[in-house]
Amino acid sequence: MRGAMLLMGLGFGQLVGQLIQLVQDTAPAHQLGVATTGVRFFQTLGSALGAAVFGTVLSRVYASRGPGGPTGGISELTGSAHQQALHAFTSSTNVVFCCATGVMIVAVFLATRLPATVRAQET
Repeated sequence: MRGAMLLMGLGFGQLVGQLIQLVQDTAPAHQLGVATTGVRFFQTLGSALGAAVFGTVLSRVYASRGPGGPTGGISELTGSAHQQALHAFTSSTNVVFCCATGVMIVAVFLATRLPATVRAQET
């Protein structure tokens, strides 16, 4: 899980700086602050929405596969229930990462559909 999170963080970290630079390069000089603030606002909004959606996915998948109870109660379980809960949590996390991969593929596709005038200034 750490490796997947590291890979996703490194990839997204590279994207954020490029996105802000792209917006700043295409915005008129008198709207530079508005454009930069707009990007950061929608990144923050997307982060909150993503955490809520993916947290809900994690909870619901865990509830359908786990022994019952919230994910915070895994440490209190013993024996086979503990093993089942760990397996359910791991598989639920995999589902979340697969969903996040799908969202990123859509984002890459949409980014490649930007007008040529915007992409030309990227280089």
